[in-house]
Amino acid sequence: MYAFRRLGLDVDALCASIGVDIEVFLDTAGRPPRDAAGRLWRAALAQSGDRFLGLSAAEVWEARVDHLVFLLLLSAETFGEGLTAGIRFQELLSHGRVITLGEHPEHHPVHINRIEHELPVLAHEVEFLAAILTKLFRFATDGAFVVEEVHFEHPYRGSIEKYSRAFRTTVLFGQRRNTLLISDASWNLSLAHGNQLLHRELRGIAAGLHAGHPDNSFLDGVRDRIKGLLPKGNCGVEPVAAALHMTPRTLQRRLKESGTTFRAVVDATRKSIVLDRLERRQAPEEIVRHAGYTNPRSFRRAMKRWNL
Repeated sequence: MYAFRRLGLDVDALCASIGVDIEVFLDTAGRPPRDAAGRLWRAALAQSGDRFLGLSAAEVWEARVDHLVFLLLLSAETFGEGLTAGIRFQELLSHGRVITLGEHPEHHPVHINRIEHELPVLAHEVEFLAAILTKLFRFATDGAFVVEEVHFEHPYRGSIEKYSRAFRTTVLFGQRRNTLLISDASWNLSLAHGNQLLHRELRGIAAGLHAGHPDNSFLDGVRDRIKGLLPKGNCGVEPVAAALHMTPRTLQRRLKESGTTFRAVVDATRKSIVLDRLERRQAPEEIVRHAGYTNPRSFRRAMKRWNL
């Protein structure tokens, strides 16, 4: 929100246009609903007309220590220790495991995951997060942090100079995952504001707060399996349950405990897929295939139900 304001956007008008109180986005102790954030980005894109809105917003964003998760990162002894702690308690700030650590023979991969509900995460949002993480990491290490390579799932959209300015390294597009590759040298950097006593205290506070937050990882996992199975035309309860290594009855019980049903999750996932591919102007037959529809009439009914 602060970055949009610094870009000269009318943030009050943006919030009014999507029907969300601006305080929802300004409250650093809260988490704006995922779909509200998605609508805000779409409204900002329409108002600005900026093809590289995420990078532009990140360029004017300033590192600010206004959340416990950021304090955890900054107070650790080393960058790797601080980042691991921040990731451990990230649900205090985000809607799920947006940031995860991966495995690589030479580097430390930091993956940026698209946690979606009905609205798909835009490439602008992914680029913004990747760029502000890089700025935050530089701030934490007094400018010593260097990202080795940046990977984006989405295709190259032009203006390589903007990416070079944001990341100061090689940026690759059309990759398997959105990833920041970090070297051992950067991973082991001492932090400029490290304080082990404070860090231990903050971890205790974070653990207490985190215990009271709902665990969204199960629903995120169900959505991921559904998204992978829909194009194969085999997305019933049984194959999804098998992919999650549980029985269909257990899957349905846990979904009920999460306040939803298998049918509702499939429908929301399909809508997210359709919106994403409509925004990317893909061919109708590709959209139908990825959303798992074999009957065009069923697809048209769903589009009507979703008001698309």
